Amino acid sequence: MNLHLLSKYSLVVLMSSLFLNEEKIFADNSESVSLAQDCRILNEPLHSWSVSADFLYWFPSEEVSNIWADIITITPDNSSSWEVPSFDLDWNYGFRLGADRKFGSDGWDSNFSWTWFQTKSTHSIVAGPYQTVSAEFFAAFLGNLKDGGDSILETKGHWTLLFNMFDLDLGRDFQVSRSLSIRPFLGLKGGYIHQPIKIDYSDIGEKDSEGHYSGQENLKNNFWGVGPSGGVNTVWMLSNFHSNFFNLSGDFSMATLWGNWVCSDVYTTSLGDSYTVAMKNSSLGALMFRGFLGMGWDAYFNHCRSCLSLKLGYEMQIWINQFRLSTLQLQRLHGDLTLQGITLKCAFEF
Repeated sequence: MNLHLLSKYSLVVLMSSLFLNEEKIFADNSESVSLAQDCRILNEPLHSWSVSADFLYWFPSEEVSNIWADIITITPDNSSSWEVPSFDLDWNYGFRLGADRKFGSDGWDSNFSWTWFQTKSTHSIVAGPYQTVSAEFFAAFLGNLKDGGDSILETKGHWTLLFNMFDLDLGRDFQVSRSLSIRPFLGLKGGYIHQPIKIDYSDIGEKDSEGHYSGQENLKNNFWGVGPSGGVNTVWMLSNFHSNFFNLSGDFSMATLWGNWVCSDVYTTSLGDSYTVAMKNSSLGALMFRGFLGMGWDAYFNHCRSCLSLKLGYEMQIWINQFRLSTLQLQRLHGDLTLQGITLKCAFEF
């Protein structure tokens, strides 16, 4: 009987010890979370302004960026093949500058940002034995067709992408739990995406004939638009070290822009001939999706009145039906433009 009572007593002492330790652990976590809430929420109205600068290292791709030329091979035994060499755009650097204004203690804020990114790429094709190069864009194809289907023995293409976009939004932070906060927002997006293309054609004519000539084709696919945007920003606090907080960030947004496309295609030759494809401007809707996922670090100082933030992650933007130039079939292309890569965000609140 005494042994039984002793066992029960030991069990009660053990359970009490575990309960007290659990309370201590919970109290420590609560203190940590409370400190985070004090810095991120209670004193947030004191952070009336913030400025940010993002470093972008992106790679653009477009579904139809390989339609600029064809390689046709016909061997003496009458076997033939057709090849479309890819025209890949290059990785390059860009930036995004922003400013944020917070409005009092109710959590509302407004953000303005400007994103700039540009890249260029050059590709060359030289016809090998039994090979000829054929132009894919319609103006050069029309010029070569008029001259009896002359062969292009060498071509070089220069493709430029210029992305210039502005964003203005209004949002509000909501603390869903001790560690998770979300910020839904609505806003306005506007700007332009220009894609000028220049293609040089050399040694046009039959390989064994004289009187070769050259040609140059200049194209542009210029877009501008403006329209409403919306999305949500999320922050999940993972851990902290004193006043330094580590978090996981995930953002998603979309925009529907009223867009205008200005497209042109002009081909001129060294013989003085000129060929133009007349394309009417298109005024259509443009759809954009953006996503970001990354890790963040926030360091509060000056009694939580100032904060330095760093955020590193992966970002992708998809612009639907962005490329709309015509090919030799006189059909407009509808290629989606994708921008993806690394984004490093630096922000200072004061």
